[in-house]
Amino acid sequence: MLTRRTLPVAALLLSAPALRAQGRTIRLVIPFGAGGITDLVARILAERASVELGVTIVAENRAGANGNIAGEYVARAAPDGTTLLMASLAMFAVNPVIYPRMTYDPLTDFAPVALAASTPHVVVAHPGSVPVGFGAMLAAARARPEALSWGTAGAGSSPHLTQILLQSLSGTRFLPVHFRSGAASVQSVIAGQVALTAEATPIVAEHVRAGTLAALAVASSERLALLPDVPTAAEAGLPGLENGSTSAIVAPRGTPDAVLARLAEGFRAAMAAPETRARLSQQGTIPLGGTGAEFTGLITREVARWRPLLAGIQPG
Repeated sequence: MLTRRTLPVAALLLSAPALRAQGRTIRLVIPFGAGGITDLVARILAERASVELGVTIVAENRAGANGNIAGEYVARAAPDGTTLLMASLAMFAVNPVIYPRMTYDPLTDFAPVALAASTPHVVVAHPGSVPVGFGAMLAAARARPEALSWGTAGAGSSPHLTQILLQSLSGTRFLPVHFRSGAASVQSVIAGQVALTAEATPIVAEHVRAGTLAALAVASSERLALLPDVPTAAEAGLPGLENGSTSAIVAPRGTPDAVLARLAEGFRAAMAAPETRARLSQQGTIPLGGTGAEFTGLITREVARWRPLLAGIQPG
């Protein structure tokens, strides 16, 4: 039910000309640093959704605590449709498991708008830091636990989850090194400060082509068009290593249904636009365009997947 307080904003959101006349602006809060996959996808979608909704959408980075800083900020924002969160799946499925106390509830403090996109991870290494080949790297890691360092975007981030899953499947143990963003982690591998990481395709593809990173395997069921010569983990001898970065757009709890419906319509139209799909596909990202309910179901499945693997993991 629309309250007296939220009805005017809902009416504005349902009328693009009125939004323009009022100069309304939507903030799309990104929970990680600039240059990471969530940032890249959010900015592409914000650009097109601005057109579809007839408003200005400003992308704003609020990094820290594996997304919790941005999560708390948006959870406490006015539920009027003008502040949204580009949430990562890890924020909602993993953070409640590894953080003993959180200042918001990922499942009850937000209203889902739309499932956005998914980008598979590529396991990459600094050339010369590890033996050539995925299988040889795993053999070296088994022989010397924690001798190989692994860069992440923070404890519980999707690169860290790929590390944890890889260890579980292969009987290895790497030394995690946490950074504030995936982009910073990748730069540390390029510089030779960290041996390995797993990151989303667009973050690493150009470096692989340039030879500054060595691609060992794709954490996906299929090879990637951007890196067709890189085998899947299953092809390289490790079935089950499938992970990546999945994102969705959510609003604060209490946002009126009419506003959520208009936002969902605009963002799904943005994801369906041929130019948006082309831009995302060119960087190895799969536009999903699913409903908020589909994101909620995905969270439930991912919690069941990761909870047994995250015992003892502490945020860092």
